[in-house]
Amino acid sequence: MSIVTIKDKTFRTSIPEKEIKERIQVVADRINHDMADKNPLFLAVLNGAFVFAADLMRMITIPCEISFVKLASYQGVTSTGKVTEVMGINEDLTNRTIVIIEDIVDTGLTMKRMIETLGTRHPASVHICALLVKPEKLQVDLDIEYAAMEIPNDFIVGYGLDYDQQGRNLPDIYTLVSDEEKLNSMKNIVIFGAPGSGKGTQSDLMIKKYGLGHISTGDVLRSEIKKGTELGKTAASYIDKGQLIPDALMVDILASVYDSFGTDHPGVIFDGFPRTIPQAEALKKMLEERGHKIAAMIELDVPEEELMTRLIKRGQESGRSDDNAETIKKRLDVYHNQTSPLIEWYEKEGIRHHINGLGALDRIFGDIQRVVDGI
Repeated sequence: MSIVTIKDKTFRTSIPEKEIKERIQVVADRINHDMADKNPLFLAVLNGAFVFAADLMRMITIPCEISFVKLASYQGVTSTGKVTEVMGINEDLTNRTIVIIEDIVDTGLTMKRMIETLGTRHPASVHICALLVKPEKLQVDLDIEYAAMEIPNDFIVGYGLDYDQQGRNLPDIYTLVSDEEKLNSMKNIVIFGAPGSGKGTQSDLMIKKYGLGHISTGDVLRSEIKKGTELGKTAASYIDKGQLIPDALMVDILASVYDSFGTDHPGVIFDGFPRTIPQAEALKKMLEERGHKIAAMIELDVPEEELMTRLIKRGQESGRSDDNAETIKKRLDVYHNQTSPLIEWYEKEGIRHHINGLGALDRIFGDIQRVVDGI
């Protein structure tokens, strides 16, 4: 499934192009059989049916003609209920077999008006060929002989259908995502583990795979320290001693950075926060105030001996002052005494997922993918 944003709306894939064309082929085969000797005149309704009409006509193998008519009944995502003929029909329809090609039939008002208009031209018969039909939305009695698919009463775009003239060029059909669905699909994740457990590396892989935002408290704080701000100086005094940053300070920073991602983001990875139960409670409250939540806590479990080895090596390679044996030991003590109780807290929340963080990188990320895909 893919997500697209058109103007102020978010849409998700509901019918892929391959399935659309398979359904159209079934309809085309029926028309070829039913109208083999009738030389039908196809009337494609613009603008929405132009893609459907193009694909359908390439599948029609009998002698036929095609023309176009344009009617208007949509504004934004709702039908106005008022049908206006924008471009008329110039062909002589007397005793002709007519097949209307329509992208979608919902209320049926547009189609009813068109059939009434065609009736004044004395055709032999009029048939409806629709890509999509919304049975529960119909307000009039219509005989839709050739319907490729029936769909729920959702607003859709793509494959010729639009939202305020945008999205017609999308090859698949997309359904409007509700606010509740956005919330349920948002993948806000806490990546959890001791220093050196690989949180940053696995976060990078998740960002690349899922397009998630990333809030690393370590990166934010190091940036402040590098700039020499008051926040940075205060943070440095805590970090150099292997201590945690005050909760109120970190929550304010997180809220500001989180809000910078906007309201329609696919989710954010929280890396390095929370580290205590009060922080977890504060994070939960901050997200609830925005109508959001943490979807999963992913715990990377790595033995302490391996953590020491990794961090000492990282200090040698990066020159980070806080990656020395004495400070590392303090940081791990803080983790075990203050941070590890979060495992039980998130377990009670029902969103803790344990990952063995020791081993091949691809295997670890594969385990993480299974968690994220299941959210």
